[in-house]
Amino acid sequence: MQLQRSEAELRLAQELANLGNYVMHAAAAGTTTTRPSCTASSGSSRGGRPSCARTTSSAGCTRPDRKRVAEALARMDTGNSPLDIEYQVVLRDESVRHLHHLAQAVFDEGGRVLKYIGTIHDITDRRRAEDDARVLQERLTHFSRLSTMGEMAAGLAHEINQPLSAIATYARACQRLIAQPDSDASDVVAALEQINAQALRAGEVIRRLRNFVKNREVKREPVDCARLLEDLSTLAETDARLHNIRLRLDCVESLPTVYADPIQLQQVVLNLVRNAIDAMADAPEDRREVVLSTRLDADGEVEVTVADRGTGLAPEATEHLFNPFFTTKASGTGLGLAISRSIVRAHGGRLWHTPMMAAA
Repeated sequence: MQLQRSEAELRLAQELANLGNYVMHAAAAGTTTTRPSCTASSGSSRGGRPSCARTTSSAGCTRPDRKRVAEALARMDTGNSPLDIEYQVVLRDESVRHLHHLAQAVFDEGGRVLKYIGTIHDITDRRRAEDDARVLQERLTHFSRLSTMGEMAAGLAHEINQPLSAIATYARACQRLIAQPDSDASDVVAALEQINAQALRAGEVIRRLRNFVKNREVKREPVDCARLLEDLSTLAETDARLHNIRLRLDCVESLPTVYADPIQLQQVVLNLVRNAIDAMADAPEDRREVVLSTRLDADGEVEVTVADRGTGLAPEATEHLFNPFFTTKASGTGLGLAISRSIVRAHGGRLWHTPMMAAA
């Protein structure tokens, strides 16, 4: 009676956890060896969860997973490694479930498979929650970029207006030169060259702005951090000049590339630059400088630093600096640094703050 009650409690616990355990004995000699399931059963267990049935192939897996699962099963059959794999299966009702399958084969003295012992965990709900969280994070990240551009709108408008004004000036000069009966063609060509250069300048600002703010899929690629900071300077210098602040690059050449989404990394750096600019709002003229630098740290990792010479943060502010909705600005949202840290963590890095006196 006690054993039956324990088994019932175990079954209930497994159902609540969407978990199934099994011990599967190999078939008799001369027949097809039965292997642990890489599909759901032909039916489904209570609540629509895949039950722990078995099959001799990976046919029940979704097509992208079939080869990978078949190879993992083959490795387990040869004793090279236990099974530890996640894959998707399609049930009779055409619904798709995500499974995490752990198993190992038990062999006799002759090296033949006696049985399989394994666990199948339905992780569909967890995967969906992760997908929802990822979508939300991408939306917040995009919102942060738009918010940053909104704060920089005045500087960007000035940056674009300068080449446009120059284009208009050179165009009027061309008109006057052409109207003169003894005009020199070389002067007209020089003016046209200036028009072309200023148009390219304005177009480059707009191109980088569009790339920065558009909603796009995360795309990781090899990134040269020094080059990334140089590309970012077009947007960052605009805001710095508007606030009468010098922006200086101090990048070590020939650093290893990092595998990352360049737009998201630029978003992090630009957010830090804007915070540095705000921190020096009341600083004396000779201290109004932001330095962007790259170096290789003691662990061989690429480190990007944004340093300002402002008044610094109070100890209590430092403690909560990266908490969502915490801000030291009168009009801040408190999301910039929190989103920046999540971006850096998603890239396998870390983001931290160091007082200048401690860093010196």
